[in-house]
Amino acid sequence: MIKILLVERNLIFSSNLEMLLNHDKEINVVGICREGNEVLEFIKKNDVDIVLMDNLQINGFVITDLITGKYPNIKVIGFSTYDEGRIDNRLVELGAYSCLSKYNTTLDELISEIKNCKKTIKLTE
Repeated sequence: MIKILLVERNLIFSSNLEMLLNHDKEINVVGICREGNEVLEFIKKNDVDIVLMDNLQINGFVITDLITGKYPNIKVIGFSTYDEGRIDNRLVELGAYSCLSKYNTTLDELISEIKNCKKTIKLTE
């Protein structure tokens, strides 16, 4: 089971994305954080394999850097309203696995990216 933490401000978007991702039997959304400052506290208390990170402007970059530095077994996939080319290099430089555009990514593509990312990590039990 791939344990996902969603980081997303938009409550309607995050709850619908949680429902859609949880339909896949290999994925379990274990939590939703609305702001980046909640993420590190959540990770300290819960098993997480992948953080699906809205970049949250500058805060998403800072949190991504902290996660990848302090928790190397947790991977970050950026998921933003920015066009892919605008932020993916910055997030990847900070250690994110990848970055996807909310505008240009289908659900199937997102699930595929999550499962491909899974192959690069040791999953928590």
